[in-house]
Amino acid sequence: SAKDYEKTPWARHVTIDNPNIRGLVQNLPRFIPCQPIPVVQIPGLSSKVVGFWGLWKITISAIDWKHTRIMPLFVSDDGRVFTPSARRIWDQFLSATPTILRHLDLEESAQAFEQFTCAAERSGKVIHDELLQIHREYIKKEREKILYAFTSQKKAIERIGLPQVRNYRLRQLAREKRRLLDDLDQRSKVVPEMVPIIIVRIEG
Repeated sequence: SAKDYEKTPWARHVTIDNPNIRGLVQNLPRFIPCQPIPVVQIPGLSSKVVGFWGLWKITISAIDWKHTRIMPLFVSDDGRVFTPSARRIWDQFLSATPTILRHLDLEESAQAFEQFTCAAERSGKVIHDELLQIHREYIKKEREKILYAFTSQKKAIERIGLPQVRNYRLRQLAREKRRLLDDLDQRSKVVPEMVPIIIVRIEG
């Protein structure tokens, strides 16, 4: 929504199946931790843009519920995070084919990955909290629907004249209400995940 975009304008609300993501994966290998990080040159990008860039998939999952955001991240060699540059690099990736100059060795790649991950965790906290809030609001609405439905049913049952029938129906209703609320409690448990899709070093 527009409200979500205002909160995290750098996080595109797309999935790994989006054509923009697939296009990048076709031009560059999908990142796997411990693999050498490619050093690339991107046509149309200023030679002053030097550092590490990547896409991170941030997901909150629960039973029958899953939301994902894709976060571009650019960290310069002095450790600063530049959000506008991250978006601009992504746009350049989509309009121009990068040239792979070489690969960092395994030790350099491991060190870069560790530092880049720390930056991603800090930058991704806002997105993680946003997704968590979306899920909490979803659970809240589901709970309200359950309680409203059972309140209406209870009022209908209480109009039954025969006490034995009325009490039997009320006990049944209470058991079903408890079952649905217990199920909702299980659905309220979430599993967060943040994984890199692509990580490259940008050099002019």
